[in-house]
Amino acid sequence: MKPIRSGLQAFAIGVLALAATAPALADKEDFPTAKGTTPTIPGIDSDALAKFGGEEGVHKWVEALFYYIMLDNRINWIFERFGNPKRQIELNTQLETMVLGGPAKYQGASMSAAHSDLHITLTQFNAVVEAAYNACERVNTPYHVCNQLIAALAPFERVIVTR
Repeated sequence: MKPIRSGLQAFAIGVLALAATAPALADKEDFPTAKGTTPTIPGIDSDALAKFGGEEGVHKWVEALFYYIMLDNRINWIFERFGNPKRQIELNTQLETMVLGGPAKYQGASMSAAHSDLHITLTQFNAVVEAAYNACERVNTPYHVCNQLIAALAPFERVIVTR
């Protein structure tokens, strides 16, 4: 686990730089569909969903993500107080599947609407990024595949971090 943590700070800086230049996915209320799938985001391999193990693999990753989130006192209270973990796992599975080019069926609120009243800090956002890498390690998702997903989610930082 140590190599992931030591590289996390450098990667977080890269994620924030990418967030400044990446497409504004976080601002879209509706996600485009084409034949039941979304186009993959630039930088995401067309087979990224398959590399994650399909929708089932994404679901396992999201469950592992929430496992690590709930262990982290910097952020677990936010999820306990303001959310329903079972519903959050369902919505995150939908979102991550969509981001990886799978069926577009995300049924949650926009990222800005879902997080606007939570007053999330950059430290808390980065704690979720750390949990995401730990989840990749836990479910044996290759590091380069994990990087693609996390980089694709980086633009959401602009609307999630409000404090």
